[in-house]
Amino acid sequence: MSDTYYFQPETLSQMVFDLCQASGSPQDEAELVSTRLLKADLTGHPSHGIIRIPTYMRMLRYDLIKPGVTPEFIRDNGPTALINGNRSYGQVGAEKAMTVAIEKALKHGIAGVGVTNLAHIGRLADYANSASRANCLALVFTSCGGVSSLVAPFEGLARRMATNPIALGIPSDREYPIVMDMATSVFAEGKLRVMLAAGKPAPEKALLDKDGNPTTNPADFYAGGALLPLGGVQGYKGYLLNFMVEVLAGLLTGGGYAGGNDKAPFNNCTLMIVIDVQKFRELPLFKSELESMIKFLKDTPVAEGKEVLYPGEKEFRHEKAVLKSGVPLADQTVKAIQEELDRYQVPLHLAELGRLTPFDS
Repeated sequence: MSDTYYFQPETLSQMVFDLCQASGSPQDEAELVSTRLLKADLTGHPSHGIIRIPTYMRMLRYDLIKPGVTPEFIRDNGPTALINGNRSYGQVGAEKAMTVAIEKALKHGIAGVGVTNLAHIGRLADYANSASRANCLALVFTSCGGVSSLVAPFEGLARRMATNPIALGIPSDREYPIVMDMATSVFAEGKLRVMLAAGKPAPEKALLDKDGNPTTNPADFYAGGALLPLGGVQGYKGYLLNFMVEVLAGLLTGGGYAGGNDKAPFNNCTLMIVIDVQKFRELPLFKSELESMIKFLKDTPVAEGKEVLYPGEKEFRHEKAVLKSGVPLADQTVKAIQEELDRYQVPLHLAELGRLTPFDS
C-alpha cells in the first residue's frame, strides 16, 4: 500500500490550470480541463480525474492533443451535425458538441451531434448534466475509435473492445443532477490505474491475464490482460451494450471501430442525443412526476443498513464528503504529476501542498 495525500480541491484545480497554461492552453481551456478533472475526483470517479494529467501531458508531447485548437463542423444538417475536434483536449471538443446539441434540441425538439478526432473527454456525466441544466434529456455514447482494445467480448479470452461508456442525464429541481454514467465493462480502465497506484487488488471476476486466466492483479491487465464485460455470468448484456456503443459512437461518427485501424491515434469519438423535454411534456409536470417516481422507489423496504438511491445521489454524497476531507491522491500519482510540473517549469511542489491525513480527521 502506498501513502495517500489529501489536497484541498482549489489547490488541485489551480495546479492543473497552471500546468495546462504552461503547456500551451489558453485560459478558458485550462479552466475547463481543470474543472472537469477535479469534478471527477470530487464525485468519486478518480479514474477520470487528476490521475489523468501525466497521460494528457504525454499525449500533448506526441501531438495527440493540440492545445488551443478550435473544433469545426464537418457536417451540419439542421437537427444533426458532425464535428471535427481537430485533436483538441477531449473536454474542449466534447463540450462544443454538447453546446451545439443543446442549441439544436431547443430549436428542433431533438438533436444528434457526433464529434470525432479528439482526445480523452473525461467523465460523460458532465456533458449530460449540461443538457439537464437546459431542461433537456441527454444520451451520451463514447468509444475509442477502434484503438483502445481493453475488454474481452463475452466468452472471449482476449481484449478486443473499448470500455464504451454510456451516460444519461435527466432535468429535475434537485440540488444535484439525476445522471447515470457507466462503462459497459466491469470497470472503466482508469479505475485499474487508481487501484495500481494505490497498491490495491481488483475485485474477483473483473480481469483476465494475457493467457486468459482470471486475476485480481491490476498489473496483469497492463501486461496484456483484459477487462470483462459488465454483468458477470450475464456478461452478454454488457457485451451487447458495448457493441451498440461501438456502432453509435464509432461507426456512425466515422471515428473508427473495433477491428478497423488499431494504428490510428486515440480518438474518444462520441455521439450525443439531446431531447427538449418541453417539446413532449409540460416541464413542471414532468419534474413533479419524476419526483413522485423517485419517492416511490426510495420508499422501498430494504435490508438493514441499506438504502435505495436515485442515479447521481451517490456522487452527490461523495462530493460533500470529499469537500470536507480533501481529495485523495496516491503517492505514485503525486510523483508522476510532479514530474510534469517540473518538466513545464511550474514552480509547485505538490507533496508539500497536501497532507497524509484527511483535513477533517
